[in-house]
Amino acid sequence: MKPRLLFAAALMLATVPAAQAYELRFTGPSRTTPALKRDVLNAITGYSKYTYKCSFIFSVESAQLPPSYVPRTPLYQIAAPQHSYERWLINLCGKKRSFLLGLWPAPQGGANFKVLEVPPGIVP
Repeated sequence: MKPRLLFAAALMLATVPAAQAYELRFTGPSRTTPALKRDVLNAITGYSKYTYKCSFIFSVESAQLPPSYVPRTPLYQIAAPQHSYERWLINLCGKKRSFLLGLWPAPQGGANFKVLEVPPGIVP
């Protein structure tokens, strides 16, 4: 490529506006702190980018599951004491996907989590 064309292409790219930031819509009750919520969403974003080649989260609908809830499938279960579960329905790249979030206290403070997508038709 000629130097002038390369410079012109670089100049055009430099004038393209940066991607617009957006406000993620999060509704419903959750036991997560803002920092933990960000960590969970980052994990889901990484999973989605790898699995679906898209990582844009439009919204999250959260629901706390009762303390008596125990997933049927061992993959979704948490053995740690004082754990809790939440169901997050996420509008991910324009399609609603269900995730099961397990939370439990970390010994050094804060919380640990496990988040897994629940495929349609599966009861965790």
